[in-house]
This record gives sequence, structure tokens and C-alpha cells, in this order.
Amino acid sequence: MSTAPVRQTVILAAGAGTRLGAAGDPKPLVTVGGIPLIGHALRHAHASGCTEAIVVIGYEGQRVRAAIEGIGVPLAVRFVSNPDPDTPNGRSLLVAESCAAGQFYLQMVDHLFTEPVLPLLSAVPFDAHTDGRVLVDRAPVDLDVDDATKVRLARDRVTAIGKSVEPWDAIDAGCFVLTHRVFDALRAVPGHEPLTVSSAMRQLAASGALAATELAGIGWIDVDTPADRDRAERRVAAYSART
Repeated sequence: MSTAPVRQTVILAAGAGTRLGAAGDPKPLVTVGGIPLIGHALRHAHASGCTEAIVVIGYEGQRVRAAIEGIGVPLAVRFVSNPDPDTPNGRSLLVAESCAAGQFYLQMVDHLFTEPVLPLLSAVPFDAHTDGRVLVDRAPVDLDVDDATKVRLARDRVTAIGKSVEPWDAIDAGCFVLTHRVFDALRAVPGHEPLTVSSAMRQLAASGALAATELAGIGWIDVDTPADRDRAERRVAAYSART
């Protein structure tokens, strides 16, 4: 049973974000509330107690790296590069293997939250049968459910995960805490499947090793399209007005 606090996060930030249509900006540099998505992700990690971020860059990687270095977030940041950022996001996770701690958070650069949620994932220590935990939302608000990754649950265990899962119990909110077993799971993904993070999670779920933590009452959004970005702008503005 692991009891050490999780201090490292891996942030997948290699994509071009072509669905966002952001005038040539790589996805991590698309702004919401005047802050680039990668800035939101790094702030989230710091507010969650992380001291180190492994950022996987790819499309216009040097530009993304320069922007991150100019942000001044109080985290130690290490960069690894996905040489082929057009590949599915599991490839970006796999290139981070040599840098990953024994237990680490995983963040998607395009998921925004109104408050830190990573500690929810590590609040309960892993037991001998757990190699990963995903944050899930049973009642998502203002989300394109058709495009979302669905999760089927049996108590706290994930039994199925993917965009086409039916019936489903919750939506994958894009944050995880993982052990190095996830890299073995990635290598075990069948050749006919795309090498995605979800495919690796299906491997863990098949052995009963993927748990879930529920997100309740905390706003979040996955920024994939211009409409998502508009919703995120409104949500950030509303949250800022309350605080």
C-alpha cells in the first residue's frame, strides 16, 4: 500500500489542437481567461501540491517550451518530446516513462477545473490490486457527452472505458494517478487499437487494477472545439467574479 504523497505530474501537451481552429497556435498555447491552457494545467498541479511537472511537447515544441519557461510557475519543469505528435496520446505518455516517478498524476492539457482536483485521486492509498485511478463525473454539466470518454463502474472499479461505452455510469474527467504499470499496459495494447491513454486504461481495467474517484460539485470542461472554448471563457469569468 503506497502512502507517500504524489509530487509529480505528467502533462500531455504535444497536440496541434486542429479542432480548436486557433489561428495556428498549438493547443497548449490557446488561451482561456487570458491564460494559455498549459498555464492553467501547471497552476492546477502546483495548487494540488506538485513540485515537479513532466511536460510532453510535440507540435511547435520549442515555442511551447519557451512559453512555459516564461510563465514562471513555481514548479520544477522537465520537458520530453514526442517526435511524432500526430500519433495518439498514449504515445506521448509512453515517451515520459523514463522521467516518471513511481506514482504520478497524469493531466490532459485541455481539461480545466474551477479548483484543484488532483488530491482527490491520491486521498486513498493504492492497495496491492490497484495500479491506477481515474477521476470521473457522474453528472457532467455543459459537456458534449457524445464526444466524451465514458466509464462503466462496479463500486470503485472501472469495468469499461471509451467513447462508445454503453451503458455508462460516469464521464472520464481527464485526470489520473498512476504507477509504472501503465507503461506495461500501453505496450500491451493490441496492434489493431490506437495507442491512446484510454486503451491503456482498458488494459488496467481488464485486470481489475483501475479504480475511480468521483468528482462532485466542481466545475470542469474539456476544451476541444471553439464552442468548448467559449463555454470555458464564460465559466472562468463567472468563477473569477465569485472569487
